[in-house]
Parts: sequence; C-alpha cells; structure tokens
Amino acid sequence: MKRISLVVIILLTVCAVGCSNKKKNDDINVYDYYSKEQRENTDSDIIYLWNKGNMPKTTNYTENNGNYFDEPGFEPYMTIYNVPEGVKVKGAMLVSLGGAFMFSSENTEGKEVAEAFVKEGYISFVVHYRVRPYTERESGIDIARAIKIVRSKSKKFGIGEEKIAVVGFSAGGIANGRAVLEYNGDINGTSLDSNYIPDKIDEISSTPNAVIMEYSFYGRLSVADLNESTFKDFDLPPTYYVYGTEDPFYNQFNALVNLLNKLNKNIESKVLNKYPHGFGARGDWIRLIDNWLSKIYQ
Repeated sequence: MKRISLVVIILLTVCAVGCSNKKKNDDINVYDYYSKEQRENTDSDIIYLWNKGNMPKTTNYTENNGNYFDEPGFEPYMTIYNVPEGVKVKGAMLVSLGGAFMFSSENTEGKEVAEAFVKEGYISFVVHYRVRPYTERESGIDIARAIKIVRSKSKKFGIGEEKIAVVGFSAGGIANGRAVLEYNGDINGTSLDSNYIPDKIDEISSTPNAVIMEYSFYGRLSVADLNESTFKDFDLPPTYYVYGTEDPFYNQFNALVNLLNKLNKNIESKVLNKYPHGFGARGDWIRLIDNWLSKIYQ
C-alpha cells in the first residue's frame, strides 16, 4: 500500500497538469517510471552527512503520522559508486534524487544514473537528503553539506577539488539550487539552526563547479524563480538544463533558460523531443554532459 500511495502522490503533484497521454510513448512512460520500486538496493559504501546529534534542522519530526518516506530516525547520507578499474577518474558527480520532496526515487534517479556516470569516469555519490516532513531548506543544506564532504575527501578519491558537479532530478534539482543560491561557499548549518555546532568540514566551500538540472530549475517545488534580481549579480556555476517537450513544466524551463541567457550566465540546454517528466538516465544526455564537463574543467 505504501508504494501505491507514493505513486498516487507523485502523479497528482507532478503530472496532473500535463501528463494526460498515459500510453503516448511506452519506452519513456512516466507512469511506469514512478511505479517502480524506489528503494536503492546496493552494497555500496555510505557516508553520513552530519555528525551524530548535530544536524541543523527547523522541523521537529518525532512520529511518522503522515506516511512519510523516511522514519524519524533517518540520517541523511550518500552512497558511493566508484569508477570501474582501468577507467580514468574525471571528477565527482553528486546525484540528487527526485520525488517532489515526498519520497526519493533512489533507483531510477539515483543508482541507475550513478552507474551510468561511473562508466564515463565520474565517481558518483547518490545523496539521500531529507524530504517531507522536512522543509526544502533542510533538503538544500543537506546537499551543501554533501558537497563539502566530497570536496574534503577529494584527494582520497583521486578527484580535483574543482571538478565536483551536482545533477538533480525534479525536486533534487531544486534542492541543488537551494544549496547553490542559499548555502554556498563557507556558509554552514548555523544559517538554518543556531544550535548547530560547525566543524572543520564547514570551512570548505559547498559551491559546485557545475550544475546539471534534469527536468528541474532554480526555485521551489513547481515554481521556477524567474526574478532577474536573484541571478543578476550572483556568480552562478555553469548550468546545463535537460528537459522534455512533454514535461508539464516545459514552459518554466524555457523561461528560466532564456532569462539566464539574457543575463549572460554560463548556460547550456538540451530539449528532448516527446520526453515527459521523469525519464531518468534515458535520452543519451549523459554523453552530452560528459562532453560539456570536459570543456568546463579545462
């Protein structure tokens, strides 16, 4: 019953405004996509984002009385996907899961994406950030902390400190955007929670070197930030947008890409014809991102 209810939630939240043709393209059907089992099944190593008892928060979550995806004791973490032996390491890719901040699509927008990027030479970290009942701000600061941790361990993983990218799907991209706009640089958990105690990792920059928005945008759930003042004087990392023509948020994606191009930000975009919201690793966009990053990292 829990999986069914999650499917209903995401369809109502994301697709009710534009995904009416259920059988338009069986190969990239968003209904089939969100009905898959979403719990990540892997033997990968994990890294917890926060020290025990020192996680910044504004939400007091003590009882799962709303069919929430994670239990009250959930601790945000990353799963690590190393590149195959013999493959040259090009950088790190942090993967932020979609799910409308109601659940986390851990396989289709996590494991499958990470496995695709490691084949291209990117050590990948699937970020399991906080979702409802936590706020989008709490989700965003989890992403920022994840970036700091990966950068702090760059020598261990054999990656350059300036070769750390984030890719976010739907809500995951919005959470990444929060990290970029609100929790960048050496900003730490005290900006959210005055009781948080900073540590050495907090001194490290949380600004990614590249951002990939997969059917997502800078803004909040369902609403792109189209305010010129947000971006005009902000040093926005290079950002690549990938989205489909059948996405209910297609017009918002276009509007934000046009705004950022108008402001002369470092923006690239790829529009996939007849693709809906939620296509995951499909669409050959990972090859395009690999080529783009090779130029960004020169």
